[in-house]
Amino acid sequence: MRRRTFFLGILSALIVGLSPAGGPVYSRFGIGDLLSFGSNRANGMGIMGYALRGDGFINLANPAGLSGLTYTRIAGGFDYRTLSLRDDSGSQRFATGGFQSLALAVPVADSAGVVLFAGAVPYSIVAYDVRVQSFAGSASVNQRMSGTGGLSTLNLGGSFRLSHDVTLGVAFSYYYGTIHRRLEVDFNDDSFASTEVRTTLSHKGPGFTLGMTYGGIGSLFGTPSLPLTLGLVFTTPASLSVKEETLLLTERTADTTQTRRGSARLPAGIGLGLAYDGTGFALSGDLALQDWSSANFFETPSVQVRNSLRAAAGIEFKAKQDPITYWDRVAYRAGFAYTSSYIAVNGQPINSWALSGGVVLPIGPDARMSVDLTAGSRGTTDRGLVRETFFRLSVSVDASEVWFVTIEED
Repeated sequence: MRRRTFFLGILSALIVGLSPAGGPVYSRFGIGDLLSFGSNRANGMGIMGYALRGDGFINLANPAGLSGLTYTRIAGGFDYRTLSLRDDSGSQRFATGGFQSLALAVPVADSAGVVLFAGAVPYSIVAYDVRVQSFAGSASVNQRMSGTGGLSTLNLGGSFRLSHDVTLGVAFSYYYGTIHRRLEVDFNDDSFASTEVRTTLSHKGPGFTLGMTYGGIGSLFGTPSLPLTLGLVFTTPASLSVKEETLLLTERTADTTQTRRGSARLPAGIGLGLAYDGTGFALSGDLALQDWSSANFFETPSVQVRNSLRAAAGIEFKAKQDPITYWDRVAYRAGFAYTSSYIAVNGQPINSWALSGGVVLPIGPDARMSVDLTAGSRGTTDRGLVRETFFRLSVSVDASEVWFVTIEED
């Protein structure tokens, strides 16, 4: 018991120091880094796509944007990321790949804009490997903190058209996932036993997303044909049940120190978007806010928690309406995003910016492959922190199928 009490005292004395060793180091805090993915179309534009609607893509950010689908559609993709970490002592590189999304949308009543969908999307990611040197009395302590996992969502929902200009949507989201954390403590004094703590945090719980799109902005200014759409999304708070299992390992023993159960509360969020979706090109912008000051974590973060903000804008140059060559059917996308994250470390807000660009390649009569590249930076080397420079390559495919359509015979 004395050894355990002493070791827990070491844990409580950990400094918020970061040294680049691998992975996005800021994912160490809270539930990890939040991921933003709205659709295959919006990804290359750097946005979530709250105001995007129409045929040809599955809008996972705003369920009201599904109402334009006329055929059953399936979409999915993955991404590959490289990360360069730099602080005052040097730099390191890290690379990883992962699942991006998978979704199926089925229109069941075109005239009423009724579309049902199901999808799976990662919500947050934990992937860090941080090394810190501190002291316990006169003994030097080398600590290695690493973590993997994150949260994902399973989504079920649909859309319907309230009027010619107004569509509504709702989605049920089931949050789930496990975060694995490991702390290794190595003393340079043989009178202390080197120790390792493995912690597993399992989360699960429900939440909802409510969405709306309004396409009558042009009518308000006397130009009904103006293809301008307003999108609004509200994400309800989500109460998650959490189970924590902790294993304490030393050079001589291995025993489960503790199993605890509790809860965590993800905060409400609101998203606002505006899109011009013309014949030859589309312009869209998003603003998203989330009230993390009202969040409740199972473990109190060792950093300041603040409200988050994400602002983004993007453009899409569409394929030609009457294509002659293959390249006439290709579309191009680009965008910019700025994110103010929900944490501040050592009093320093952790913000990021990113540039994105992509190309949409037809691979069938109504199937496309989107290839997107995103580059950006997060954090700073001030106050002993780490600056991350990242590149992300995303590859996604979407295709349509004719379901629930009656073909009349002559």
